[in-house]
Amino acid sequence: MVEIIDTTNTIIQSILVSYFPYYCLKKENSISGKDSIIKFISSSVLIFILIKFLTNTIGGTSLSIIIMNLSNMMVIGLIHFKNYRKALTSYFIVYFLMQVSIILFSNLNWSYIEVIVGNKEFAKLMSVYLPAVVVEFIIIFLSKQLYSLYKLFSKYKYYFEVAFFVAFAFDYVLCLSLTIHGNHDVVFKNITIISSMIFILLLALYFANINKKIVEIERLNLALNDKNNELKKIKHDYGSQISYINGLYIMEQYGRLGALLKSIIDGNNQVSDNIKIISSEESIITDVVNSLNINDVNIIVEEEAKLDDLKVSEYELHKILSNILSNAITAMKNKGLIIIKTYSIFGNLYISIKNDGPKIDETVINRIFESGFTTKKDNGKKENGFGLAIVKEIVENNHGKISVESNNDYTEFKMIFKL
Repeated sequence: MVEIIDTTNTIIQSILVSYFPYYCLKKENSISGKDSIIKFISSSVLIFILIKFLTNTIGGTSLSIIIMNLSNMMVIGLIHFKNYRKALTSYFIVYFLMQVSIILFSNLNWSYIEVIVGNKEFAKLMSVYLPAVVVEFIIIFLSKQLYSLYKLFSKYKYYFEVAFFVAFAFDYVLCLSLTIHGNHDVVFKNITIISSMIFILLLALYFANINKKIVEIERLNLALNDKNNELKKIKHDYGSQISYINGLYIMEQYGRLGALLKSIIDGNNQVSDNIKIISSEESIITDVVNSLNINDVNIIVEEEAKLDDLKVSEYELHKILSNILSNAITAMKNKGLIIIKTYSIFGNLYISIKNDGPKIDETVINRIFESGFTTKKDNGKKENGFGLAIVKEIVENNHGKISVESNNDYTEFKMIFKL
């Protein structure tokens, strides 16, 4: 009897975790027609087969919880490959609710109910399987409300990552509970505890990275606030000057008016062209930035690690930085933001040069370090197409690595050197 109910419950769970991604994507018109139904049925069947296979091979161990979740994710992610982030996020919502019900009802001691009803199997059905099935049908009944929750949640930038970590956090809670209260051997218990510690460490590193981005945004906000205050002051000063100029004009004091206008034109421009946050005026990054014609490009430098620690000559560092920055300024058409960061981790020094210019085409990005390759229209110039090739050569000659990443938000050149 229990085995039949368990199989029935597995079928319901397989359909449920497949249905909600299908439902959300269909509501958003990301999938449609017969293809969407085929995907729903395929994922339901595959998940059911995998769960039964894993149950028969590794049983109800704590490890099986994580493996089953990963297998579900793989099936849904592959079937909805073009929309995997949205599909998996909707899956995580349902999975989260199911795990909450499991955590709540698994703590019930069904042996007490056994005493009341006088039947071990019936007691287990009443205290474990029945609540799970009820929760599953409630989730199906509340699909519209859960879809609204999904839409609200997916508006946030890191919605997928947060959903992923929350789902796995619940898995580890269940794993630890089964490990502590179950009959696993010592080795298995230690593996579970160690993997939990690794998960917590990765979680901490992830949120530390988010915190660094928040700090960076705060620095930008402070810089922009300073610029805004500067512009307000200049607006006030120029307002006074304009009033004075108007007074001279009304009084027909054209000689004094001309002299005043000349002084403004010659050197009374108080608005700086760019924003710079430089950690040290003696830094080579400062020298390179100041040597370039950056026009309306705003440059922010966050130098946590000194380039003096590298065994790279100042001349070579100058060539590396100036070539990458010059290319970035050209690609950005002399307008936008560049962020230069240096930092050291585990004996490596990282140099990151990120700009908000246009995305590098995917057909081009793998060739930009080739000697003689250029995307500039004026290909008649013999010097075009060698700057980034020289940069790559210098970096690799100094036992470093260089890579580039480009998307719709930013383009980043990253270099790694051994200290």
